[in-house]
Amino acid sequence: MPRYEYTPREYAEMHFIYGEARGNARAAARLYRERYPNRDRHPDYRVFIRVHNALLDGRILGTGVGGASEGRPPQVNDEIIIREIEEDSSVSIRVIAQRTGIPRSTVHRVLKRYRYHPYHVQRVQTLTSRDYPQRVAFCQRMLRMIRADPQFFNKILWSDESSCRRDGYLNLHNLHSWQLVNPHLMREDRSQHQFKINLWAGIINGQIIGPFELPATLNAEYYLHFLRNELPTLLENVPEDVRQAMWLQNDGCPAHYATAVRAQLDETYPNRWIGRLGPILWPPRSPDLNPLDFLYWGCLKDRVYKQRITTEEELRQRIQSAVSEINESHFARRIRASFIRRCRLCILVGGRQFEHLL
Repeated sequence: MPRYEYTPREYAEMHFIYGEARGNARAAARLYRERYPNRDRHPDYRVFIRVHNALLDGRILGTGVGGASEGRPPQVNDEIIIREIEEDSSVSIRVIAQRTGIPRSTVHRVLKRYRYHPYHVQRVQTLTSRDYPQRVAFCQRMLRMIRADPQFFNKILWSDESSCRRDGYLNLHNLHSWQLVNPHLMREDRSQHQFKINLWAGIINGQIIGPFELPATLNAEYYLHFLRNELPTLLENVPEDVRQAMWLQNDGCPAHYATAVRAQLDETYPNRWIGRLGPILWPPRSPDLNPLDFLYWGCLKDRVYKQRITTEEELRQRIQSAVSEINESHFARRIRASFIRRCRLCILVGGRQFEHLL
């Protein structure tokens, strides 16, 4: 591909037509095509903008290329592009091209040559400084207990609640359609008629328990009922020896630490439960340490939200279908190693967010 696209005369004609079009770049591009129909190339509207901006900035257009960056040595372009990145690391290639007049392909090539990579922002749980030591203490204790008993992790029934909503999250990065021509696919979102289904799920020794549908509002009274009447039924397929040695983990949700609930946990799992005010304290605001949060719910919801949901019953059916698609062995292989790694990273960063290091 030649370095220079247009001659100085062509640039002059572009700017003259840009003035005729009163600064309307798209109109200028149309007018240029009409005036010079037999020319081999017709600039699009962006070239008119670059030419005009180059003249405004006092940059001289040479015999060539792509507009505003012409006449500058490549090293100067590199310095300009790198300076843009250093001043604003979140700036896009498109914006850099608009600001500098350097073609987007050149901007991309320079950034690649200097080994810049567009790392994405990651959402993490908000923490307070008071949370840090509690998270470190929990992770240290868990690692000690796993070292003392390599099977200890598999004795824990990890549990959590989550909601599936009509307008749940959609991972657009994974939603695409291979076509020869862009079909301009759209996805409707944000309906005024809302509904949701609350779920409880557990994992023990790689075995998924549930999910179990909860009422619209989870309070201590219902959670106590769940522990006494529903959970034993859900655990029927868990081997007896596993149930006898089982620990129960739950987080700091208000329904989990009511006096009656803690009394029930003490009776059913004497000195064998993890939670707020429990024998092992669950650190506040720590879903990043719960296997349900960092493995199961995301996998389930990716399947649930593949298609638009219109009714509550459809949502319920989609959940059931997603549950049947999930392979338990996939979790059994990953869950323990992932938890141990997370505990070590949490200790390493002093209890702060660590998921960006995974």
